[in-house]
Amino acid sequence: MSAPPDPRRSPRPAHASQGWWLGLVLWLLGMPGVVSLAFSVQTEWLMRLAAFFSFPTVRWMVGLGMALVLALAVAIGVTLGRRVGLGSALIDIALQGRSPWRGIRFLSLPSLAGGVIGAAWLVTLVMFWPESLSVVDPVYSLPLLPKLLYGGITSELLLRYGVMSLVMWLLWRLFGQEQRRPGWLMGWSAVVLTALLAGTVPVYLTWSLSATLPSTVLAQLLLCEIVYGLLAGQLFWRYGLEVAILAHLVAYLLSHGLV
Repeated sequence: MSAPPDPRRSPRPAHASQGWWLGLVLWLLGMPGVVSLAFSVQTEWLMRLAAFFSFPTVRWMVGLGMALVLALAVAIGVTLGRRVGLGSALIDIALQGRSPWRGIRFLSLPSLAGGVIGAAWLVTLVMFWPESLSVVDPVYSLPLLPKLLYGGITSELLLRYGVMSLVMWLLWRLFGQEQRRPGWLMGWSAVVLTALLAGTVPVYLTWSLSATLPSTVLAQLLLCEIVYGLLAGQLFWRYGLEVAILAHLVAYLLSHGLV
C-alpha cells in the first residue's frame, strides 16, 4: 500500500489555469462570509459612514470593499503561498480530478483537536474576564451561521491564506534560500508575526472607535486574537488551509452562546 500524500504541502498546479481556478473557488468560498458580515453586523463605524450615505448603500460599499480585499488575499495565497509550501492541499487534489478522501481522513484529527482547543481557549478567556468578547469584536455577537461563514471561513482566507502567506514569503525572500522552502524557524516566525498582526489591528480599530473602553477589555481582545492566531497559524502551516478552516468552525460551534 502506498503512503497517503503529505497534506502539509499542496501540489503545484500543472498549469497556470489551475491556479486561476483555485483562486476562483477560494474566493467564492469566502464570499458568503463577506455578504453575511456586511448585512448582519451593525457596528459603530458603519453608523458613522451612514451619516454620509444611506445605510443600505453603506452595507453594499462595505461588502464590495471586503470582496476586493478577499480577492487580493486569495491572489497572494495562490501566487506566493505555494512558493513557501503553504496552500490548500485537499482543494488542489479535488481540482486535479483526484479523490481527496484519504487526505480528509488524515486531516480530521488535527481539525477536531484544534477546534476543541480553540473553543476551550475562548470559554476560558471569558471566564477570567467578565466582559464579553462581543463588546469589542462584532463577530462574536453574530448569529451562528454568519459567525461560521465569516469567522470560520472568510477570516482564515484573509489572515492565514493571504497575510501569513505574504509574511512567510517576505521572510523567505529576505533570509531564506531560493532552492529550499522555509524551515521550522522561519515557519514559526511567520506564525508569530501573523498572530501579532491579527491581534493588534482589531485592537487599534476598536480603540480608534471608542477610546473610553477599559484597557482590560482591549487586552482581552489582544490576548484572544494572538493566542488563537498562533494555533490557527500552526495548523495552516503544518496541515493546510482546510484544517485551519475546519478547526475554526468547530471552535465556534462548541463555544457559540458561551462567548
